[in-house]
Amino acid sequence: MAKVAPETLETRAARVRDLLEKDPNDAVLWFDLGRALLELSHPCEAVAAFEHATRIDPNCTAAFRDLGRAHLENGNGCEAARIFAHAIALAEKTGDLKTGREIHVFLRSAEASLAEAKH
Repeated sequence: MAKVAPETLETRAARVRDLLEKDPNDAVLWFDLGRALLELSHPCEAVAAFEHATRIDPNCTAAFRDLGRAHLENGNGCEAARIFAHAIALAEKTGDLKTGREIHVFLRSAEASLAEAKH
C-alpha cells in the first residue's frame, strides 16, 4: 500500500469528523477515521474510532482487524491478541476469509510481542 502524505491524511480525518457530526451512527465513517488515525500514528485515537465502528457494526471483521492493529501499535499486545482471536472467529462465521487470513498474521505478531515481553 502506498504511503499517503500526512497532510492528506489530516485533511481526510477532518472531513470524516465533519461527516460524523452529521451522522454519528455510520460505521464506515468511523472505520475510515480509524484508518486515517492509524496511518497518522495515532493508535489511541484510532482505537476509539474502531471501537465506535465495531459497536455500530459488530460483524465488520476489517474494523476488528484494525482495532487489534491499533492496540498492537499502542503496545497493548494482550488486548490485541484477544481482539484478533475474536476477529478470526468472526471472519470464519461471516465467510470473510481474506480478512481472516490477514488477522492470523497480525495475531502472530501480537503473540510474538507478548513472548518477547516475557523475556
